[in-house]
Amino acid sequence: MKLRKSLYAAVPLAAAGWLWLGHSTQSASAAQELAARPTTLVAPGRVEPTRDAVALAFEAGGRIAAIEVDEGDTVHAGQVIARLDDRLARARVASASAAVAGAQASYLLARRGPRGEDIAAAKAEVDAASAAAEHRELEESRSEKLGASGAVASSTVDADTAAARVATANATAAAARYHSLVRGTRSEQIAAAAAALDAAKAELDGARIALDQTILRAPHDGVILRRLAEVGALVTAVNPTSIVTMADLAQLQIRAEIDEADVAAITVGKAAYATADAFGDRKFPVRVAQITRELGRKTVRDDDPRSRIDTRVLEVKVQFETAPATPLPLGLRMVVHIDR
Repeated sequence: MKLRKSLYAAVPLAAAGWLWLGHSTQSASAAQELAARPTTLVAPGRVEPTRDAVALAFEAGGRIAAIEVDEGDTVHAGQVIARLDDRLARARVASASAAVAGAQASYLLARRGPRGEDIAAAKAEVDAASAAAEHRELEESRSEKLGASGAVASSTVDADTAAARVATANATAAAARYHSLVRGTRSEQIAAAAAALDAAKAELDGARIALDQTILRAPHDGVILRRLAEVGALVTAVNPTSIVTMADLAQLQIRAEIDEADVAAITVGKAAYATADAFGDRKFPVRVAQITRELGRKTVRDDDPRSRIDTRVLEVKVQFETAPATPLPLGLRMVVHIDR
């Protein structure tokens, strides 16, 4: 019985001792592993522009008439890259310009109203029509008297009466035209002329935009990376055809990959340096500019057979402290060295 009790008491003590020993061994192993880590992080990466490269295409369809640049050329913002055949677009601009000129003339005529000469001519027409009407009235009165006495036929009397009515109507119409000119153009006519002028100007603006869309310009300073089309090729607006790709190589950065186990040692603004096999022992001063928020798969491979390819990594963007004196090609593999 005493032996059994002794065994019961020894078992928990042995278990506790084993757990303490295992914990101590694990802690010691973790401490040794932490101490064994290098003091400098090594993160492989590739050179890329700060702003992504862009593929340039025409907004409209047509046939390429000229490409003004070639691969490797330096271009500036607004510089012409390529042109489409613009004959139809120029004809539309000319037609729209003529329409604006006509609408402008109509609007000015409506605003200014009739000229003094037009009013004077209308007044003279009124006087002439009034005089003719008075003469016809006298002829009608005389014909009626002669007809009553039987001196002239009734048909003559009827003809003189009709002629008098026509003359009176002409005089009334001439007077109406005269008074209309004196009062000037109606406000509704002026508004209609103004609206027609605005519509013509809008058509001209649209024609000019269509003409401008036949020219492809650089959106910013940069270097032409690829030329993807040739003169004579037909491009469409439904599936735009890229003409060139360009990037701003004045501002470069390195997109580096930090191993998952080292992400706690990285902070924005931390100084570091980068190296590349192509430049030997040369060190490029850099600084951590941005840290992404999501772990991903490793994409940059190096030549070290000991490096793991199945580990998860965190991408960081590293910017050069000063622009490299030697141009660095895009995609160049570099290694970023960061002190812990």
